[in-house]
Amino acid sequence: MTDSDLTVDYELLTESEKKLGQLKTTFEDLEKRRDETRQHWGSHDIAEAMDKFVENWDDYRTKLIESLDSVGKLVAGTKKAFKDLDHQLAKRDEQKHKK
Repeated sequence: MTDSDLTVDYELLTESEKKLGQLKTTFEDLEKRRDETRQHWGSHDIAEAMDKFVENWDDYRTKLIESLDSVGKLVAGTKKAFKDLDHQLAKRDEQKHKK
C-alpha cells in the first residue's frame, strides 16, 4: 500500500457532526426558555423591549438553525463519502492481492 497525501480524521468529523447537532438542539430549545422567562422581564416597557428583541432574534435564530442543520448534513455526507471510498479502495486492493 502506498502513502497517501489525503488523511481523513473520522473522529473529528464525527465530533463535529455531534457538536453541530447539539448546537442546533440548543438553539431550538431557546424558544421554550424564552417563554418560561417572559414573566420575569419586569415592567411593561422592559417587557415590550424584550419582546421586540426576541422577535428579531427569532428570525436570526431560525436562519442559524437552518445553517447548523445544513452544515451538519454536509459533514455527515463528507464522512460517508470518505468511508465509502475507503471501502471501495480496500476492496480494490484486496482483489489485486488475490490475483
